[in-house]
This record gives sequence, C-alpha cells and structure tokens, in this order.
Amino acid sequence: MPAFIEECRYEWKRLGVPNSMADEMAAELEADLAEAEVDGVSAAEILGESDPRRFAATWATERGLVAEPPPKKSRKGLWIGLGVGLVLVFVGLPAFALIGVGSGSVSTVNSLQPQRVRSVVIPNFIGMKACHASRIARESLLKVRRFPKSRCNAIVVAQRPTPHSLLQWPRGAHTIVKLQLRG
Repeated sequence: MPAFIEECRYEWKRLGVPNSMADEMAAELEADLAEAEVDGVSAAEILGESDPRRFAATWATERGLVAEPPPKKSRKGLWIGLGVGLVLVFVGLPAFALIGVGSGSVSTVNSLQPQRVRSVVIPNFIGMKACHASRIARESLLKVRRFPKSRCNAIVVAQRPTPHSLLQWPRGAHTIVKLQLRG
C-alpha cells in the first residue's frame, strides 16, 4: 500500500497541507494499515474501493487542514430557463402567428381596404336637459346639432333618429342627432 500513501501525500501537498501534518497523517495511515494486516484485515477492507486523492482530501478536510470546497453551483435553473425559452420560441411564436392569421375577417366586398361596420343603438334623450343629452350622445360617438349654451337647461321633447334605432355605419362616419327643445 505504499503507492496509496504516496498518492495521499501528493494530494495533501496539492491542497496545501503543511508538510509536518502530511507526514503525521501518512505515518498514522501507514500504522493503521500495518495494524490491520496483523489482525488479518486487508487494506481494501479498511480503505474500501477508495480513490487515494478523494480519501486524502476528505481526511484533510475533516481535520480542518483545508477549507471545504464551496458547493458546486447548480445549473438546474439555467437548464430550466433555457428549456422554457426554447419551448416559447419553437411552440409559442408559431402558435401566436397562427392565431394572428386565423383572426382575420372575411369580406365579400371587393375593395383595397376592408371597412369595419359599427352598430349603435340611439339612446332615448326625450325628457333630458339638452346639455346632458348632448354629452351622452357624444359618448356614444354621435354628433348633436348645435344649440346655444343659453338653451342648456331646455328639455328634449323630440329627437331624430328615433330612440332605440339601430344604426350601422363604417368606422369614422358620424350620425347627427337632432334634438327638439322646449323651454
């Protein structure tokens, strides 16, 4: 077993164990192996199938002669992130592209730019004050025929288009609501 002890010495030197301590550990190991041989126990039974370098490093660490090596950083998170990224690139992007392609509208009108149709139900302005009715109409994207500010508190008695009418028009077009006021 002198080869095993020499490998241990080499490892202790590499780890920076002081020579006096390395000599002491080598002598102790040699004495333990010799005693085991006298008792009829083989060196392999004492040392196991141990690697001399690993054995020497463990023994020196247990005695506090070398600092424990820092734990290896796990790259598990890196691999998980990389896997998720690849899935997004190879599955997510084509899926989004297909969703974008499939969400188009079909139009039978032969034109260069398809027009979107918007529907609105005309609110009932009858009985409201003129300024309040005008504000509600503008919020519904309707235009109201102008009236003087002095008529703001006048009551709406009639309107065109009629209340609850359903209007459809291409985007950008406006319907003008005419209010008949009293008061």
